[in-house]
Amino acid sequence: MALTSGTRAARTENSMDLVEQILDDADWSYERDGHDSVHCIVPTRWGDMCGIFCMSTEPESLQFSLTLDVKPTPPRRDELSELILRINDNLGPGHFDYWAGDDVVLFRQGIPMAGRNRPEDDEVSAIVDAATKAVNQYMPSMNYVIWAGKDAEDALGMANFQTIGEA
Repeated sequence: MALTSGTRAARTENSMDLVEQILDDADWSYERDGHDSVHCIVPTRWGDMCGIFCMSTEPESLQFSLTLDVKPTPPRRDELSELILRINDNLGPGHFDYWAGDDVVLFRQGIPMAGRNRPEDDEVSAIVDAATKAVNQYMPSMNYVIWAGKDAEDALGMANFQTIGEA
């Protein structure tokens, strides 16, 4: 059965309303951009990051992207790409992307929407939670590669190092 544009518009509206509700509950800053996307500020341990929720039609899904505040340098791009591949092997939901042409690192995840009126509340919350946990854990390792000149293996080992308690 083909979806009509009215059905898609209703799903988009319902999904964006839910995203706004969850962001309101979390007391996060956000702004709706038209009817099909919501921009938000995501607080992390390493500062505020820019996020965006938007509806995609092919395949029909609610997508979330979080732009990281890292500044890749040309000589470190290959090692950063290697690190991101290794990090993604350790992630459950979502993944990091490196867009070398724009020198941008993103965390991305989507929720399939085929046949549904809107995502579940827990699904939207889980996306934001996965993104903030991944950024909190792995952003320092990216800077370790970019600014300290370390290799991907050392940086990933540093990111996966677990301490007990806080000093």
